[in-house]
Amino acid sequence: MTRVAFGLGGNLPVRQAVEYARYAEAQGFESCWVHEAYWNRDALSYLTAMAAGTRRLGLATGCINPYTRHPVLVASSLATLDELSGGRAVLGFGTGYPGRLDEQGIAHDRPIAAMREGIALIRRLWQGEKVTSAGRSFSLRNAALSVRPAHPVPVYLAGWGPAMLRIAGQLCDGYVARALESPASCRRLIGAVRAAASAAGRAPGAVDAAAYVLCAVSEDRAAARAAMRRDPFVIYQFAVIDEGVLRESGVDPQVKQSIGEPFWRGDLEAASREVSDALLDEFALAGTADDVIARLGAYAEAGVQLPILQPVTTAEPEVRRVIDAGREFAHSGAAAR
Repeated sequence: MTRVAFGLGGNLPVRQAVEYARYAEAQGFESCWVHEAYWNRDALSYLTAMAAGTRRLGLATGCINPYTRHPVLVASSLATLDELSGGRAVLGFGTGYPGRLDEQGIAHDRPIAAMREGIALIRRLWQGEKVTSAGRSFSLRNAALSVRPAHPVPVYLAGWGPAMLRIAGQLCDGYVARALESPASCRRLIGAVRAAASAAGRAPGAVDAAAYVLCAVSEDRAAARAAMRRDPFVIYQFAVIDEGVLRESGVDPQVKQSIGEPFWRGDLEAASREVSDALLDEFALAGTADDVIARLGAYAEAGVQLPILQPVTTAEPEVRRVIDAGREFAHSGAAAR
């Protein structure tokens, strides 16, 4: 059966999130990934509740960062989650959104050093070491955990710059691409991670390739696309998307300006009208269940081994339709092997 995962943000009640996680588990999903939103519910609380409410579902931070959560806290939190869940914890680790960190007055310089040092420190703590280390970003003196994971916790890196992709290939168990990457951009990102793994003497397939994919599923294709283009997060992502990603995906870079200009002046309705069906078809999953399954096949062909389906709405019927489509994809044989 093809692997598939479920993604959530912090914008719905914890108990409802647990019910969705249970439903995803019952439909054969491998894991649930919860992103840490700075002004909303935190990821670890969700995952802790899911650990108590599910039996086999993998539980992933997708993602947390070393600036709002010091590596010692990350190591402790994931070891605790792993203990509670019986070995199901997964660490999705990234540098966070710089603008949001700025709003909190949190310095986030030297992100490459922060990721390299953070991953190394977390793993040393998980191995039971008493760590003394003076790095560019973090310094520890005689730090040790009293709780350790019973099994190695997989570490997935989230990033898109060349240096981050190298870290993923050199050091990590997995790589996770952000939402609104196209199959074309995923192919490039995953290719760079695999090249870095090979250069480091690792097998190219040593690094698992995951990617968030935003989803809206309806029997009415137009209704699904309308729900997607109205979503503020989707509009924002298109307003800040890299023009190079648009070009490599066969999209005119002028689209970014057309969406961004009304978005930045606060006119979401006008920005939404600039999000075309063709743009959604390239960067998201919006349509019927058959549309979604076919498009997931394109991501699989691009090298995505674990699609993380994240609904753009939290309403129960829509979320269940996304999970149902993921189940059908998992059983369809549409993924590239």
